[in-house]
Amino acid sequence: MVTALLCGILGAVALGALAGARRTESAYGRYLNSINASDVMVNIPSPDLSLTKAIERLPGIRSSAAWAGMDANPVVHGKVNYSFVTDGLQGSINGDFFTQDRMTVLHGRLPRLDATNEIALTPAVARLFGVGVGGKVTYQLLNPQAEQVAVTGYVTYRVTAIVDFPPALVDQFDQVDVAVIPPAATARLLHTVSFSWVGARLDRGSAGIPALQSSLAHLADHVGGGYFFALRQMDTVHQQVQDAIRPQAVALGVFGGVAALALLVLVGQTLAQGLDRSASQLRTLRALGLTRSEAGVAAGLGGALAVVGGMILAVGGAVELSPLAPVEPVRQFDPARGIQFDATVLAGGGLLLMALLLGLLAWMAWRSLRPVRMTFRETPSPIPQAAASMGLPTVVTLGARYAVEPPPGGRRAAVRANLVGSVAAVAAVVTAVVFGTSLNGLVTHPDRYGWNWNVLIQSEGGYGSFLPPVPTAQSFGGADGDVPKVMASLHGVKGWSTFGFTQVPLDGQVVPVMGLTTGLGAVEPPTVSGHPIDASHLLEFGHGRSVEPNQIELGATTLHQLGKHVGDTVLAGTGRTARRLTVVGVVTLPSIGVQLSDHVSLGRGAMLPESTLLAIEGLTSLNSSPAEAFTAAPSTLAIDLDPGTNPVRIVDAITMANPGAPPGTPPGGIYQVPRVLGAAIVNASQMSGQPLTLAVALGAAVLVFLSVAVLSSARRRRREMGVLQALGMTRRQLQSVIAWQTITILLVAVVLGLPLGVAAGHLVWTGFATSLGVVPVTAVPLAALIIGMLVLVAAGTALTTVPAVIATNTTNASALRTE
Repeated sequence: MVTALLCGILGAVALGALAGARRTESAYGRYLNSINASDVMVNIPSPDLSLTKAIERLPGIRSSAAWAGMDANPVVHGKVNYSFVTDGLQGSINGDFFTQDRMTVLHGRLPRLDATNEIALTPAVARLFGVGVGGKVTYQLLNPQAEQVAVTGYVTYRVTAIVDFPPALVDQFDQVDVAVIPPAATARLLHTVSFSWVGARLDRGSAGIPALQSSLAHLADHVGGGYFFALRQMDTVHQQVQDAIRPQAVALGVFGGVAALALLVLVGQTLAQGLDRSASQLRTLRALGLTRSEAGVAAGLGGALAVVGGMILAVGGAVELSPLAPVEPVRQFDPARGIQFDATVLAGGGLLLMALLLGLLAWMAWRSLRPVRMTFRETPSPIPQAAASMGLPTVVTLGARYAVEPPPGGRRAAVRANLVGSVAAVAAVVTAVVFGTSLNGLVTHPDRYGWNWNVLIQSEGGYGSFLPPVPTAQSFGGADGDVPKVMASLHGVKGWSTFGFTQVPLDGQVVPVMGLTTGLGAVEPPTVSGHPIDASHLLEFGHGRSVEPNQIELGATTLHQLGKHVGDTVLAGTGRTARRLTVVGVVTLPSIGVQLSDHVSLGRGAMLPESTLLAIEGLTSLNSSPAEAFTAAPSTLAIDLDPGTNPVRIVDAITMANPGAPPGTPPGGIYQVPRVLGAAIVNASQMSGQPLTLAVALGAAVLVFLSVAVLSSARRRRREMGVLQALGMTRRQLQSVIAWQTITILLVAVVLGLPLGVAAGHLVWTGFATSLGVVPVTAVPLAALIIGMLVLVAAGTALTTVPAVIATNTTNASALRTE
């Protein structure tokens, strides 16, 4: 019964977790197929919608859909809201967001394609308006082609859906807060279009992107006017999301693997105890003529039936657990929901576990029938010897001996297996606790995932820049620029830096990079190994001086992909402006950059001095710089504050000063970026309770196993206990002996398992953190572990009270009847 129960519970957990890992790993691919995701997005920085049709006719495009960005502002409670963060009104031109790159409906239904008064909102925009499905929203319309900002009217829509904007599960920085109208409504607002994007599915998938880039270059030359069609390679975005999901799948797989290992250890010990109980009877049967094979079958038949029944329960339990996978937040976007039967894991894995257990049972049954070599001189164990030498009570000494020495006629191997199994189980519990605590520490310490400042301010999603207000200025926020003057005037600012973002070829691979200039102090992402770059130099135009240290730091994933180590060099850029840079460190990069573009993220990308980045991009003056290089200019301001400084006051002062904004720019273009998490951190926060759940489950399994082991041991010693009872020992004293047996086993398990678990937890967490690209800080909750181990010992002692009563509830006569 106990064997079948352990098989059923631990098997269901193991198989369910492994099946959940596979389902989580494959969920994003199913989501992309369900929304008809584009391979690439092409930006058209112009209101000329004829270019969208020209791009859709390019060779190599299997299907396409376009959307336009409207020049409009939400009207909230009668007041126009100019915030860059929430003023996006996007119109589907020919089905994008509806038939291709479909939005995920959270509430309601998508607007009808032919509707002119329906709209879908993302949750943040719905909160801004204070509406839900069925509510009404109003937008102020502007004419982007007028020389000055001109209001052309107002339009009101009815909300039919609250949606998640595609693609889902990206970094929080990439989660766009917008409103979307269908094609019929878009057709009425073409005069407000300021830019557009074309989503394309290519005949060759992402492999067709180079050919598309060549076609776009020819189209730009044909159009003239300095057009540059920027690309957003969606396979890169999708791979980043998949990489962020993978640690969850791996963690679930590890969870299942540990549960499977616990199943093999604990069920194996239970089977061994059953064989040990029946060994003497089977030896008697062998003496009466039964062959060893027949005796082995007889010995293992009950255990085999329990294993088979338990694994049937395990498969059924895993099926019942399947709706819990994939884990959040992936589950809400997986089109395959509900009960699932993963034949590979449930059938294949269940049969494998059953075969392993039956094989282990057969081997143990064969060994249990070997003759026991009786020796008159047994080497006593040191633990009961130490207890006796310390003058501890007899019940303590006897309990310690029962824990580490076999009963008369028994085998030491069974006792050692019990101890080893208990140590392994405690080590697994501690490993899970250390991993879970370190995971919680990562989520609650922003500096560990690259957010190493108090305030972050950005200009227009990274497309604007912190430049002086006149184009003839001599520096990019340098000594003569506006930013230092504004920052110097603010009290409570401890340090500040500016960031610029773009993509640069490193040894031929295009990598997102961040340009860093430290204005005061070292406000920058943390360096994990090596040393930080020297980013205190400024590139000044018109003064003929430029100090560009040839240094770069790489994210852990990019370092591995490039096959580099700290101290190696990489070739950054192409052509005559390319530079050979020395890799001086490994950096934990935050998930920020230019919106709707490939940007640095956890483990991915590089950081180099802003001056070096601008030189590599060929950005030597404001007027002659290529359009694609301009986003490398400083667009983001990171600030460290003195303790007690009110960040709201600092943000208000900077946005009021609005350094770099040209005259006539509407307010809201410069704003504070709230702390944004990478997708991997969001997913990690969702799984933070799983390791602790595993620890509790393993702890409970240890106690159940120990209860059974103690009951089995006590029954094997009934004759010995009968003798002790005949010599005057009371039943309460015999129960104390069994209690001290339990305490001894648990103390040995804790003393050995605790340091082993801490070491294993450190190794597992370091590997996991390194794969994410975060700062690998291992958190060991020593006080909590000690308290937990004491609770485990106390709970184990209390739980074995019932087996102790059962084992000692016998009379001297029945115990000694055969003597």
